[in-house]
Amino acid sequence: MQDFSDRRVLVTGGSSGIGAAVVHAFAEAGARVRSVGRDRDRLESVRSAARAPERIDTAVVDVADPSAVHTMVDDAIEDMGSLDVLVNNAGVAPSTPALDIPLAQWRETLSVNLDAPFIASQVAARHMVGRGRGAIVNIASTDSFQAEAPQADYNVSKAALVMLTRSFALELGHLGVRVNAVAPGETRTPMIAEEEGREDFRDYYLRKIPMRRFGEAAEVASVVCFLASDEASYVTGETIVVDGGSLTGGWYDPRDEPGSTPAR
Repeated sequence: MQDFSDRRVLVTGGSSGIGAAVVHAFAEAGARVRSVGRDRDRLESVRSAARAPERIDTAVVDVADPSAVHTMVDDAIEDMGSLDVLVNNAGVAPSTPALDIPLAQWRETLSVNLDAPFIASQVAARHMVGRGRGAIVNIASTDSFQAEAPQADYNVSKAALVMLTRSFALELGHLGVRVNAVAPGETRTPMIAEEEGREDFRDYYLRKIPMRRFGEAAEVASVVCFLASDEASYVTGETIVVDGGSLTGGWYDPRDEPGSTPAR
């Protein structure tokens, strides 16, 4: 496990799923963590469930509000004294056919999934550049590379987030700030857990995954921590896919396809 005992970390979308796992992982590794989200009770529940709750504090923030995102980063820096790591995890994933997406939904999806990481990264990076060091990790998706329907707005936002990652990395590398992304595939979060009991849902996705199982949020969190750590000191502008191999391809003839028994 990496040692973050002298690091200050800000995580958006820390109230559930991958975000909660990231908060727990950094706190367990010794970091002081600011976890933000829209639901105070859920944020506090995640904090209370951590092995090191004393290293976590929470703040209610709606990242759809650009001014709130700016204030979120400024407050984290002021309250913690500095900021070493920013994890842009907050996101929304509506499922609406492309021809039916209202403009308001399109704008909200891009506001949360793309505008918020841009603003937060910009504000955080200015601080990090002044210190000559820092790491930003964006949570993208396998949908950054392979479209999934009906989620055109989500696909576009996550594809753009990968390019945002590369662009910031290109401009900030010589200033000591590394910027990377993690692209999870199907991961066991509360949303997946609700659908996992449906045989059609489970079999459809498991047959796309060579490892024949869903990922765990902690498995994504471990990659986030690696990218934020000194062990990844020469890694920037990269997007690491954590998907059990789902983007590697598909079986041509379903008669020869193995079943959905998970790899152990």
